[in-house]
Amino acid sequence: MRRSIFLFILTAAVTFGFLSSFIEPPEASAADRVTTRDTFETDEQVVALTFDVTFDRGDAVMILDTLRDRDVVSTWAITGRWARDNPDLMQRIVDDGHQLMNHTWDHYSLTGEYTGSMIHPESDPLSREEVISQLKRTEDLVMEQVGVDLKPWVRPPYGDYSRDTLAAFAEAGYTENIMWTVDTLGWYGHPVWQVRERALEAAEPGANILMHVGHGATDGAALPGIIDGFREMGYEFATVEDFVHGDLAPPERRFFEETGQELKDVFLRFWQRFGGVSLLGYPVSVEIEEDDGTIVQYFERARLEYREGSWPERLDVQMTRLGAEATRDRRDEPAFQPVQGADDDHCTYYSQTGHTLCGGFRDFWRDYGGLATFGYPISQEFREYNRDTGEMHVVQYFERQRFEWHPGKWPERHDVLLGRLGAEAYDDLNDESARSGEWEITAHRGPSHRSRL
Repeated sequence: MRRSIFLFILTAAVTFGFLSSFIEPPEASAADRVTTRDTFETDEQVVALTFDVTFDRGDAVMILDTLRDRDVVSTWAITGRWARDNPDLMQRIVDDGHQLMNHTWDHYSLTGEYTGSMIHPESDPLSREEVISQLKRTEDLVMEQVGVDLKPWVRPPYGDYSRDTLAAFAEAGYTENIMWTVDTLGWYGHPVWQVRERALEAAEPGANILMHVGHGATDGAALPGIIDGFREMGYEFATVEDFVHGDLAPPERRFFEETGQELKDVFLRFWQRFGGVSLLGYPVSVEIEEDDGTIVQYFERARLEYREGSWPERLDVQMTRLGAEATRDRRDEPAFQPVQGADDDHCTYYSQTGHTLCGGFRDFWRDYGGLATFGYPISQEFREYNRDTGEMHVVQYFERQRFEWHPGKWPERHDVLLGRLGAEAYDDLNDESARSGEWEITAHRGPSHRSRL
């Protein structure tokens, strides 16, 4: 009898142990439904720019302007408090085509660790109910504001999470826990050049670059250089969702409602990589084949030419010498006469053309393209009437552009705007061609253009 009881107990114990090896606690099973990602798996030269926002607006407008001007998509991890206080920016983020992720409501450390924080002491971890509430409040507000469902994307504040946290994520429907490859540390207030360097040093396919909005972060000021630096290395940009779903193929063409024109193939890639709206403007013409077979397209601020094999590093696309062409009949004017000069702290003298480049114009020239984009200066600074604004402005001409100084207009870019030489040249071409009868006016959405017969 005793032997039978012993064998029964032993058999039950073994059976229970065997079965329990296949049955995990509910918390563990829930946590395992969440995938945590930092660098994304891909062989494509594509990176993700992600922005964390917590409380203040910071330089969100400047960041959104930069992303728009350079035709870059990004991902924003937003807190509920920030969304509540900035409904206009929430709408713009969505309208501009960026992705949203849940960053909780209050930006508390979910584990109480506050990793990397310089101001928060450690605290008790949030309970499962508190974590879910933080996510749910933000989720409901964003759905009400902009009609976007944040699930399944979440980024935990400070990057703090645990098995218990992941289980709460899963219960709330958040199964994609998005971390990062590198934090630029712009939120420390590091100099712009350091932030840029830190981001670009992380370049690899699938890199996930974390930046911050507000709290004195310098990421916004560094962003133009970060985007340009990645593109110089051959990278493009995608959202977190694009990476996870594998939608990384860049568009082959893009239509611009602003001018009723489209960009495609090599001109689109050049426009994206070397300046976008801020340097080149929107396209104002279709592609045109000239008599020698050269393909050209006009933009508000440039005319691009494609010549196969001419400049592989820049996609065989060149910006033509619009500045020189626009001023070819003005060389006798005083501002275009060569001068004697020398380099100093304020100015650089270019013997190639006999002109100096000084102050804010020199800073802009250096920061946004230099010789390859603008060419050498072909005039000194002088005041000129602007037919677009109807006002007088300080200007300086370069082989490929005209710089205009607009005090207070764009401090982040030295208050320098670029002249609409491409649009002016295209208007002049249309006027001349219409008079000679070589062109036919065609209807389309936006300002009029003409195509070759």
